[in-house]
Amino acid sequence: MDPVTHGIFGALWALPAARRERMRAAALAGAAGGMIPDLDALIRSSEDSLLYIEYHRQFTHSFAFAPVGSLVAALAVWPPLRRQALFAQVYLWSLLGYLAHPLLDACTSYGTQLFWPFSDQRVAWNWISVVDPVYSLPLLALLLVAVIRRSHRVGYLALGWMVAYMAFGAWQNHRAESALAQWADQQGIVVERLVAKPAFANLVVWRALVDDGEDFHLTAIRTLPWSETVFYPGGSVARYRVDGMDPDTRRGSDLARFEHFSSGWLFHYPEQDEDGRKFIGDFRYAIDPAARRPLWGVLVDPDDPDAPAEYTTPRRMTEDDRRRFFQRLRGEAPESID
Repeated sequence: MDPVTHGIFGALWALPAARRERMRAAALAGAAGGMIPDLDALIRSSEDSLLYIEYHRQFTHSFAFAPVGSLVAALAVWPPLRRQALFAQVYLWSLLGYLAHPLLDACTSYGTQLFWPFSDQRVAWNWISVVDPVYSLPLLALLLVAVIRRSHRVGYLALGWMVAYMAFGAWQNHRAESALAQWADQQGIVVERLVAKPAFANLVVWRALVDDGEDFHLTAIRTLPWSETVFYPGGSVARYRVDGMDPDTRRGSDLARFEHFSSGWLFHYPEQDEDGRKFIGDFRYAIDPAARRPLWGVLVDPDDPDAPAEYTTPRRMTEDDRRRFFQRLRGEAPESID
C-alpha cells in the first residue's frame, strides 16, 4: 500500500495498547513503525536495476525483522515522546505499527516476503489494490477523530472498517477467481494455475489470468454481488521460458531473478528500445486490466549474454486507457483491445 495508508494503519493498530491520555503518542509511534519498512526503497544500484525490486518487501517486511525495525522507529520518535511515555511503551506502539505494515502489504497483489529468512515465498492474497482511497480515506478520517477526541471507541470503529472492507475484498477475490475458472472451462482452456488481481483503486474490476502451461490467457472481470458478471477478454500470450538459458551468464541470472519476482508470469511483449533490446514483461500488471501491455518489465540484449537486464516501467496512461477503465467499472459492453 501507499506510505500514507501504512502510517494510518500503523497508528490505528497502536491505539488499543495506549491509555486514553497517551493515544496521541501511541498514534505517532505506530505511524512511524507503520511507515519505516518502506525505507527498503533506498536499496538501489546504478549497476543493477533489479536490486530495488529484489529487496522491496523483502527483509524489512518480514516478521523476523520486525523487532529490529520497530526499535529503529521507536528511537526515531523517542525524543519528542520521552516526557509522555516510557521507552518500553513507545517500542510496543512502534512494534504494533510495524507488524501492521507487512500484513497489509500481503493483502495486496505485489508479493511480500513475510517469512524471510526462512522462506523467499512472496505472499500475495490479492484482496485489495496497492492504492484504494475507498479504504484509506475513511480510515484517515476515523483516525483523526479518535486522536483529537482521544476516543478508543472511534479507534475500534476504524479497526472494524479495516476488517469489513478487507473481508469484502477477500470475498470479491473468491468470486472473481470462481468466475475465471468457469470462463476458462467454457473457453476450453486447461488450467494449471489461475489468479485474479484487483484493478487500480477498486474491488469491482479484476485482472484475471490463466496459465495452461504454455500460454497465458487474460480477461478482465467486472463483478459485484447481485449483478451480472461481465468479461472483457484480453487475448493470450506465449509464456517466456528462462529455464533454457545459461544461469552463469548475466542475462540468464537476471532473467531468473525477474522470473522469481514475477512468480513465473513472464512474456515477450513485441516492443524494442532504440538499442534493439527485447522487452520481457510481467504479465500480472497493466494499466488497463484487459490489456497485454505490462506495467513493468526488463530490457535484455538478445545478442550479448553478459549484458545486464534493465528494469523499466513504461507506464503511459492514455485517454483510451482512462476511458476503458471507467467503461469496465460501469460494466459497459466489451470492446476489442490492442
